[in-house]
Amino acid sequence: MILYGIIGEDQSDVETLCVLIKRIADDSSITIKRKGYDGCGQLLTKGARQLQLFHGLGVCKRFVVCYDSDRASPAKRRQELIDRVIGPSGLQGPFCALVPVQEIEAWILADLAAVTKIIKGWTPTKVIHHPETIADPKELLEKMSREFQKPRYAHAVHNPRIALHLDLEQVLQKCPSFEPLHRMVTMGKGNV
Repeated sequence: MILYGIIGEDQSDVETLCVLIKRIADDSSITIKRKGYDGCGQLLTKGARQLQLFHGLGVCKRFVVCYDSDRASPAKRRQELIDRVIGPSGLQGPFCALVPVQEIEAWILADLAAVTKIIKGWTPTKVIHHPETIADPKELLEKMSREFQKPRYAHAVHNPRIALHLDLEQVLQKCPSFEPLHRMVTMGKGNV
């Protein structure tokens, strides 16, 4: 069994990625070592050491490092991950330097119907064809949720649960930043 080590800017992103990896692989028994930080600063300063710790356990064979582009150039963010986390770890891959455009919540915007499976009172009629062009996907989801009944959307609570219902083909089609994760899981190929 191939085991993953995932690090990201926050715990909800990491938990969401765990769900997505298991769904892409169609294997809920995959063991995933994970670490979410309190923001990108910690990811960039502590991430290399965490990857080494995962590797030292002797079980992680593939690594995913997630860093939202947050209005910055995705290519620059990816290079920053390589320069400050992946390279300094000294490990051999495969690595997936994952940079959701703009945030991982863009992937949720790709399939708003999935949200209605978790937040029952939410009935958005809007279809977002290009979710990665939305400047702040998390803020848009929060705003949209205020239009409907409670409970309100809260990324830390809802993202991993919504990920269980996402139409992965829609996300892959609408969000090119999802493709490196999909390729890592299906083909074992990193992008670093």
